[in-house]
Amino acid sequence: MREDEFMVTRHLDHLVARGNTSDVYLWGEDAVVKVLRPEIPHEWAMREATTTRMVHTAGLPAPAVLDTTTIEDRPGIIFERIPGVSMWEQMLANPREIPELATLLARLQAEVSATPAPIGMPALIDRLRENVAAAGVLSHAEREAALDELANQKTGNTLCHFDVHPNNVLMGPDGPIVIDWFDAAAGDPGADVVRASVLMRHDAALGHLPCANPAIIDQVHDRYLATVVQIRDLDPGELPRWERTVLASRLAEPTPEPVKRATYDTWVALGNSKASRLTESLKSMDPGHPLRTDLS
Repeated sequence: MREDEFMVTRHLDHLVARGNTSDVYLWGEDAVVKVLRPEIPHEWAMREATTTRMVHTAGLPAPAVLDTTTIEDRPGIIFERIPGVSMWEQMLANPREIPELATLLARLQAEVSATPAPIGMPALIDRLRENVAAAGVLSHAEREAALDELANQKTGNTLCHFDVHPNNVLMGPDGPIVIDWFDAAAGDPGADVVRASVLMRHDAALGHLPCANPAIIDQVHDRYLATVVQIRDLDPGELPRWERTVLASRLAEPTPEPVKRATYDTWVALGNSKASRLTESLKSMDPGHPLRTDLS
C-alpha cells in the first residue's frame, strides 16, 4: 500500500472543516489535506496551491504547502497544520473580543494589500471578467452592463486575498494565519475591501460563517471596515464603485441558493440607487466617529 493510500485509510475520517468547495481532514499529526468536492473543477486545487506558495514565500501569514495529492479521483492540497481555532469560532465563543478581533482582521488584510503582488500572480480584473461572463443568474443585458462597469474599474497591482472573513483566519500559537488563498490576485485594494464587506453581511454568510446573526455580523463588519479604511487611507467615496462588480462576480461562484438570490437582489437594488450595508457603514464614518478614535 502506498503511503498516501495508507494516510487516506487512516485519517480521512477526521474532518477538520467543511466549506462550499472542499473538505479539510487531518493528514498525520502535523498536516491537513484539503480535498475538493467532486463537482469542483480539478484545476482549482493546483491554482490554490500555486498562489498559496507565492504568498507564503513572500513572507505573509499563509500556511506552507507541503504537497499535492489525489484521493479517490479528487485533487487535494496538503498544508502544514495550524493548531488553534478560527477567528470566527473565537468571536462566537467570546463576543467581548469581537472589536479587538475585527480590528486584527483589518490589520491582517492591510498587511496583505500593502504588499506588491508576487510576479506571476493573476490579475484580479481578469478573474472578475471571467466570473461576470460566467454568471448565469444574470441576463445577457445584465451581464453586458456588469462587464461595462468592470471596464471602468482600476486595475492595481497590490496583493488581494479576495476572500477575507473571520473563518479564513486561524488563531495559531505563533500568531494568526490567513488561509484559503484560492482567489488571490493582483489588483486594487479597494476591491478586496469591498469583497470582504460583501462576505460579512448576514444574508451572505450562510456556509462560510456558520451560526451568524445580524447583530454579530454587523458589529464585525463595521469595526473591520472602519479600521481598514483608516489604516490603508482609503477614500470611502471610492469604495462603493466596486460593489456591483464584486457582487456580479460572486454570482458565478458555487454558493447556496439563498446566498445567490440575496447577492442578485443586492446587485439589482444598487442599480436602482438603493443603499447597502457597505454604503450605510461608510456614511457613519467621520473624524469624530467612535470607531475612528482608538485604532492606533
